[in-house]
Amino acid sequence: MSAKFDDLLSALLDAARPLPIQRLSELSDLDAEQLRLLRSIWNQMPDDRRLALIEELGKLGDDRFEYTFERINRSAMDDPQPEVRALAIRNLWECEDPGLVGPLLAALAQDPSAEVRAAAGSALGAFLFLGETDSLPDELLHRLEEGLLAAAASDDDEDVRRLSFESLGYSSREEVPPLIEKAYASTDEAWKRSSLIAMGRSVNSVWAPNVMRELTSAVPLLRLEAARAAGELDLQEAVPFLIDLLEDVSDDIRHAAIWSLGQLGGEAAQASLLRLIDHSDDDQEVELLEDALGNLAFVDSTRDFIVLDLDDSEDDNN
Repeated sequence: MSAKFDDLLSALLDAARPLPIQRLSELSDLDAEQLRLLRSIWNQMPDDRRLALIEELGKLGDDRFEYTFERINRSAMDDPQPEVRALAIRNLWECEDPGLVGPLLAALAQDPSAEVRAAAGSALGAFLFLGETDSLPDELLHRLEEGLLAAAASDDDEDVRRLSFESLGYSSREEVPPLIEKAYASTDEAWKRSSLIAMGRSVNSVWAPNVMRELTSAVPLLRLEAARAAGELDLQEAVPFLIDLLEDVSDDIRHAAIWSLGQLGGEAAQASLLRLIDHSDDDQEVELLEDALGNLAFVDSTRDFIVLDLDDSEDDNN
């Protein structure tokens, strides 16, 4: 092993010195031997230093697509500190390896920390989506659905039940729509919000009236999730309401409306986004607007192509 990597491990171990943040990119895409060496010193680091390391690796992985810390995060799922385990799971949000489903299901069913179980229940939603698009073996998909249904029904912690339910929004299982209806009828704001998340994930237009109703809710969190769900459900009738939400006092709601308008397309959506980008001095919002306009152009050109193709087919039949 290189002296440079040994020096990095020594720096990680030296709790008297700040975490060597500038060198953490060297931990990207570790080979088996490097991971073994890191694991050999892992528990010698204090709890707060291991947590800080996983936090910084998560930020670096999000900011720089060329870096991957998947092996470290998967290893950290066994950390003795629950905060580290939970954060490691959240850091794996881009991982699509079916081999991760088993450890996540084990964490959801068995981890003593509710924070870890909640993180696992949330993370499994991405794999349920893969399963619904035929990207997981049927047996694994069934195990995944059963694990989430069990957690949503009987976990001791409400957040675990709720986040597992949100992940089930991706499922086509017959048990799920009644769960969504029950959550939407709840007087608990958190469960009602989760029902809107599940509605959007279902990609089922049966929920359109509910989503349309909440676009004008007096509750900001419900407006937020309704704005997102409108784009996921391709609710063209939501465009005027989403344009109104571009003036909402909440940044999150405005950003959700921007995203959904980019998904829905159309001249009114395009004009509103162009008008907003001309007057925005928020760099993050400008980036979101540029992404939305790019997607809108793709959506509109795709729809134009479909219309032209349908017209040609009708001409051929005449």
